[in-house]
Amino acid sequence: MQKSKIGMYAAASLLLAILFSFLAYLVISDFGYVTVNDVRFYGPNGEMISAHLYVPADATPQKPAPGILAIHGYNNQKDYMTNTALELARRGYVVLSIDMTGHGFSEGNVGAFSYGAVAGLNYLRSLAYVDKNNIGLVGMSMGGWAIQSAALAVPDGYKAMFYMDSYVLPPTLAPRLKNVAIQMAFADEFTPFWLQVPTGKDIPKSPVLKQIFNVTEDIIPGKVYGDISKGTARILYEPYIDHAASTDDPTSIGNVIEWFSMTLQGGKKIPRNDLIFPLKQLFTSLAFLSAMFFIFSFGGYLLETETFKELKGTPPEYKGFTGYSYWIAAFITTALPPLLFLPTFIEWGMNPMLLTIFTPQAPTNRYMAWQDTVALVTVVLLATFYYASLRKKGFTLQHTGLDLSLKTVAKSFLFAALTLLPLYITLTYCYALFRTPFTLAGLPEPVVLRPMSTIRFTFAFTYFLPFLFYYLVTGVLFAGFMRYKEGKASLTMELLINSLIVSLGSIIFLLYYYVPLYIGMPQTLSWTYVYGGVPLAMIYYIVVPVVSILTICILTYFYRKTGKVWPGVFIATMLIVWYHVAFAAFHIPMPP
Repeated sequence: MQKSKIGMYAAASLLLAILFSFLAYLVISDFGYVTVNDVRFYGPNGEMISAHLYVPADATPQKPAPGILAIHGYNNQKDYMTNTALELARRGYVVLSIDMTGHGFSEGNVGAFSYGAVAGLNYLRSLAYVDKNNIGLVGMSMGGWAIQSAALAVPDGYKAMFYMDSYVLPPTLAPRLKNVAIQMAFADEFTPFWLQVPTGKDIPKSPVLKQIFNVTEDIIPGKVYGDISKGTARILYEPYIDHAASTDDPTSIGNVIEWFSMTLQGGKKIPRNDLIFPLKQLFTSLAFLSAMFFIFSFGGYLLETETFKELKGTPPEYKGFTGYSYWIAAFITTALPPLLFLPTFIEWGMNPMLLTIFTPQAPTNRYMAWQDTVALVTVVLLATFYYASLRKKGFTLQHTGLDLSLKTVAKSFLFAALTLLPLYITLTYCYALFRTPFTLAGLPEPVVLRPMSTIRFTFAFTYFLPFLFYYLVTGVLFAGFMRYKEGKASLTMELLINSLIVSLGSIIFLLYYYVPLYIGMPQTLSWTYVYGGVPLAMIYYIVVPVVSILTICILTYFYRKTGKVWPGVFIATMLIVWYHVAFAAFHIPMPP
């Protein structure tokens, strides 16, 4: 393909990412009715809190509107509450959606300063166009405990609360809280541990919920217990979803709308099922896909330039696995990541030795520990197979595309950095202007690519080498040891087969865990319930098939283009480190 044509594809994909981000913003702003501002404010301890503030056009000091404090869950950011916030804002509520401390662009670490919730509520109440006597609180998962902190600290500062897939912790605090809605998804991963019942079918029988509702009989979902006017109301919602899906689910968001329409005054009477956020999800997903297409097209364009054309080449002769040995290797490759996931992610990834001032993000550490363990086991297996059979076939390091010359490595690193740089700059401006990251929606846990704060960017360097090890091993595995039809298949077929290999085992693993939850059966996986246990680990695993397919396509495509593993390995590593570091929560106090 001609250089100019590839360049046009790259430019078009970047322009489409901008266009789709703008269209997503139109939806978020309800096509002009809502103004979405990026705000920063300080709590009583001097901690800076980052937030998005959604202000309807008719909210004025002369006619103040009801207010909502919205708080995301653990290891999420304020962007996760965008769907809820935009639907409430278009119904006339002023919504303040904050980054909890240790998350997003806020200071501190996880749980510090009451999660930033008290500061958020005080800020919301300070706005002249907010009705201070008409404020609701909504928090997802850990965000539920955040709004609980605010409610207890400012007991006269709100009228109603919505625990989105969360609950009152401890339940003995329930009498001190006003107008509480509790939503627990039918297939919520945390149900046995939080509500002390085995399955979603048993949620109405939960002794924990009965204590919160102050009843002895089974709770009827959708029924209001107590008196809203006295602040004693309680209601249970149980949508047919899992934990992570609650922020993207129409029924879940409809439940939030319904509860606040019952407990607060002043909102517009737009039906709960009149929702526009799916349109926003469509546009952010198209922006994400356009951004990913840019990586391939712009990388291809750079390889045609004078600076990087010497990286181009053909893959070396293939001497890796063939016949049955190829499919055995494929089976091991697809099975190994899920088999090693629970012990490494739950136990090793939270080892205090890993949580340092250089690696302060526990979620990133957990992925790092798991992927590097997979890489280490893969190296041992490859070495075993090499000495057992491949050495006899004349297999050498040169047959893997692993060119160790300093010039090739350095130029590949520069190539990868320049491939991603325009994308990063574009995303940074899109996020600043349109308040939305590039987000692949549709999964219970979306894949979100967002810009990094300065402090987060510095940690990209400390996490780079551990993730580089994993993607280098994976790159060498698929380039030198596992090429479909010995490298004679078309690029499209090789991309499809490699994608299937890296994702199939993970998809089966997820289905093995989630299908029983959705049909009301007990959980099929167990581990010591520490650091969120199996439930949190499996929520984090939801994105693994998608991320694995994306990165193997990068590795495969650029290996076919260059005959070297380094260009694809560096792009994949930089992209995934960016993804994790921009996203993950800090467990050690950090400035913004």
